[in-house]
Amino acid sequence: MSFKRFNTNTVMQKVGLFIVFLFTQVVYGQTTATVESFRTLNSTEQRLNFLADSNIIKFDQPTYNAILAIVLERKDGKAEFFWHYKYYRFASHFKIGESKQYIEIIAEMLRIAEKNGLEAELIVSQWHKLLSESADNNLGEQDLYSVYLKFFEQIKLIGFNKFERYKLDDILKIIGCNFYALGDLEKGLECLFEAEKISQAAQEINAHQFTMILNTIQAIYAEAKNYPKAIVYAEKVYDLNLNYKYTGLQYWFGVFWQALASLDIAQYKLEMGDFKESEKYAERGYQLYKAHEDLKSLEKTVASFDALQVLVRVKLLLGKVDEVAPLLERIEFLKPNIDFSLEVNYFKPMRLYDNYYRYYEVKKDYTNAFRYLKLASDMKDSLSRRNDKRKLWQIESRVKTDNYITQLKAAEEEKYFQERLRNLAVGTLLVFTVFAIVFYKRIKKDNSIIVKQKSLLELSLVEKETLLKEIHHRVKNNLQIILGLFDKQARQVTDESTKQLIKAGQDRVFSIALVHQNLYQSENLTTIEIKEYLDLLTKNIEKSQKGELQDIKINLDVDDSVVDIDLAIPLGLILNELITNCYKYAFKDRTEGEIIIRFRQEKKHFLFMVQDNGVGLPENFDLKKSLSLGMNLVRGLVRQINGDLKVVSNTSGTVFTVNSLKNT
Repeated sequence: MSFKRFNTNTVMQKVGLFIVFLFTQVVYGQTTATVESFRTLNSTEQRLNFLADSNIIKFDQPTYNAILAIVLERKDGKAEFFWHYKYYRFASHFKIGESKQYIEIIAEMLRIAEKNGLEAELIVSQWHKLLSESADNNLGEQDLYSVYLKFFEQIKLIGFNKFERYKLDDILKIIGCNFYALGDLEKGLECLFEAEKISQAAQEINAHQFTMILNTIQAIYAEAKNYPKAIVYAEKVYDLNLNYKYTGLQYWFGVFWQALASLDIAQYKLEMGDFKESEKYAERGYQLYKAHEDLKSLEKTVASFDALQVLVRVKLLLGKVDEVAPLLERIEFLKPNIDFSLEVNYFKPMRLYDNYYRYYEVKKDYTNAFRYLKLASDMKDSLSRRNDKRKLWQIESRVKTDNYITQLKAAEEEKYFQERLRNLAVGTLLVFTVFAIVFYKRIKKDNSIIVKQKSLLELSLVEKETLLKEIHHRVKNNLQIILGLFDKQARQVTDESTKQLIKAGQDRVFSIALVHQNLYQSENLTTIEIKEYLDLLTKNIEKSQKGELQDIKINLDVDDSVVDIDLAIPLGLILNELITNCYKYAFKDRTEGEIIIRFRQEKKHFLFMVQDNGVGLPENFDLKKSLSLGMNLVRGLVRQINGDLKVVSNTSGTVFTVNSLKNT
């Protein structure tokens, strides 16, 4: 018997080719089935639902391109836009890596939205274009604030429901965080509440996204000192991350937020005076971090370090001094593993110094207590200076944005009025021409029509003047409400320095409210009499600042000029700051004094002066280098009115002079 030799390599090659053939047929069959399935869809809604399916990312490039061909064939603009939107969102899946390609996709989205009149889609395109440009240009929060505000107002106008397919909660989260960072807490809450509703209603909750939204709302309530509501949202953060099923490396994310929410609640309870409850939450937060402590991880080490500061503070307030010592030892053990030179960690030792000060004070070790008090105080001063700069930056940003929005609305109203006036004039002329040709004998009647039209125009003008007066009146009333809120807040505050800050805010708001009051009470709605305005303003400041035993006389040497609102408000704010400083510092420890206020206006310039016979400014006082909020405001306001500020001071008194070469 003979045997034929068995060729193993030949058999393996045939098997391999057969497998490749089967795989090709399966893939081709799936691709064909997917494309044909999409072709059978008859409505835009069905196509959008198909493209919205998360399984879309399993498609290869040819399949996705074949779907686009069908969309173009059906001339479905909305589906065409959404195809590009998904292509942009899953750019990494489709091997899109260059920024130039991203820009091209966004440009195509803009083109499709504009061509098909898709309002919501146009906003989405512009949003992603903004994100792309701001990343390249390194735009800051201040630059983006006015742009984000415009986006938010447009989204509200179109309707939140029109954006349900476009990750609106992510857009609103970014905008809301910017509003919060700029100190616009009211707008921040309005924006983030909508983001919360959208995230909560989603079929699949994005725990990372939802956590950030809830945490920012919590932070806004905490900054407003509304601790009960802040606690509600901290509990939401805790429950979300407790119940969400994290896996792998994401597990630490859930633990981190559970612990952070617990520590936040502990601090809010502390502020509310509930020390027992505070201790319970502080212990929970620290134990969560401690269970996952890893000295090789800076993030986890810092988390434990921060948690211990809260726990030590609570223990000291409860008088549990013996339990504090081991906690402080643990803190010292963690310290060498933290890089405090990083900006994010720079101020973290401040709470530790404060805790050490309180600990040694209880232990009656006053040498160490004083040493740590000094360290804590120095760091607090540094932080306070940085926060003061940020607050001024926030104020300037908000003022600029408010001015921009006001100018934009005024321009739109003026354009609308001009269009109406032009249309009315054209209509009147047309009617007059027709009547003149056809009914020559009825000229008298035509005249009566013209008179009637004129009366309508005059009535319209009166109505607009009434409306403008009403606007000034309502602005004044709203500012009065703010004054009332300041007053109510001041009564609840026990800290004298905080009361002084609130009082300063009241005086500034009053100076603006007074302008609007003068405007709606006068015949001329654009200018006010400066003499009457300054007289009322100084009386209010005197009432607010003058001590019971002080006899400080204020003499006004002001001409009868009228000035517009753009000059009146800055002058009022400057006067408020300077006179307030006089009461605080010029006549300190004195019962008598005199303040003279002068104002002169000519055709092309004005002179404004505030003079006192007080103790004078310190010898080392430098106006340009002064870091006080009041002087910063005065300098900024003088620049705003194109003015030149000079100061002359000696032991006989101080003179502040503002000179302008242009009547603003």
